Amino acid sequence: MGRVVVTHSTYIPGLLKVLRKLAAVEGITTCTPAVIRHGAANAETFQLRITRPLPQGGGFKAVARKGRSSQEVFITTKLDKAVIQKAVRRILDR
Repeated sequence: MGRVVVTHSTYIPGLLKVLRKLAAVEGITTCTPAVIRHGAANAETFQLRITRPLPQGGGFKAVARKGRSSQEVFITTKLDKAVIQKAVRRILDR
């Protein structure tokens, strides 16, 4: 079982709950929330989108969105992008 790195004092609504479920997926080592940004676009429901591989390899960058806020998330894993996307869809559809 992986872990969620809790270093920030602020997270977008629903993020930690989703990351704890994602960290329980076999093969995911860590989920690290990072920078929060605020924009003009409005995401009515919570979204988590895998965007690109990490430059050093071994994981992916994702963006979580809810309302007008977005937060970067770094996922350390040996799994490929398709497997992680499937796990995210399964978690969000619950």
